[in-house]
Amino acid sequence: MLSRRAMLAGLAAIGVGTGSRPAVAVPTAVAVLVIGPLSFVGLMAPHLAALTGFRRPVLQIFAAAIYGALMLTIADWAGRTIIFPWQVPAGLLTALVGGPFFLFMMARAPRSSERV
Repeated sequence: MLSRRAMLAGLAAIGVGTGSRPAVAVPTAVAVLVIGPLSFVGLMAPHLAALTGFRRPVLQIFAAAIYGALMLTIADWAGRTIIFPWQVPAGLLTALVGGPFFLFMMARAPRSSERV
């Protein structure tokens, strides 16, 4: 296993944590293209768990799992009922919610010059 210092050095070497937004946005866009729009749930659920006050790692993991399951259940239900008898893919609905959420989270993140 890598030490924390080695991991942080590796992340800094590829541009993560340096204030470079494309270093985060490009891999996220590639993941969504390859895996599909459902990957937005994997981005949204942990952030929602942290935003709702779950700070301890074990509780945050369980809360993220519950939030992810709820998001997919709601997206599937909404996709089946919005324009009944046709269906809207759940991935499309998660992308419509996940895109703005991801942009909101990027705008909310502190800039590298503001970090201490």
